[in-house]
Amino acid sequence: MLRITLPSTLLFRAQSDNPDAIVIVTEESFPATWGNNSSLEEVFSDTPTVLLAGRPSAAIARRASRLKIRSVLPLVITTHQLVAAIAATVAGFAVAMPQPFLSVEDEIQGIRFESSNSAQLFSAEHLTAREVEVLRLVALGQGNKEVAAHLKVSEHTVKFHVSSVLAKLGARSRTEAVTIGILRGLVAI
Repeated sequence: MLRITLPSTLLFRAQSDNPDAIVIVTEESFPATWGNNSSLEEVFSDTPTVLLAGRPSAAIARRASRLKIRSVLPLVITTHQLVAAIAATVAGFAVAMPQPFLSVEDEIQGIRFESSNSAQLFSAEHLTAREVEVLRLVALGQGNKEVAAHLKVSEHTVKFHVSSVLAKLGARSRTEAVTIGILRGLVAI
């Protein structure tokens, strides 16, 4: 891990090391010293970049986008989510945080966004390999019969796995489970 505090240091390291990806971690809203830096914009457009911000918001996402930073996430994510976000960013995707951004009005008023759904995303139990496999097949639109045939198990076993997935993810429906699975990086889109 490399600690870089100045844009000039980041520019030098990106140009000399030629990294596959850049991950920026900041407790600040957005590094104030960055401003409209065309050199940083060039580096970020050439190198997939993920920004982990202490308090992500719509304003931070807009500033990051202007600098060609593809993905903006909160600091509080799992290792698996970070690895999935980096891989997706390197593949050319933009990754957003699993909770809605605060509006500018909310930021000005200092309202903090609290969501029981986003809390569930981070505190959900880990799924077994078989449960992940079932979730991925459900995400493909397969019903219990198709999943059972694909996995060569009984339909009752599939129902048990689906029930377990719903409980562990805190989802009320198969669709919600797939959505949570996508947000946690368990299901590719």
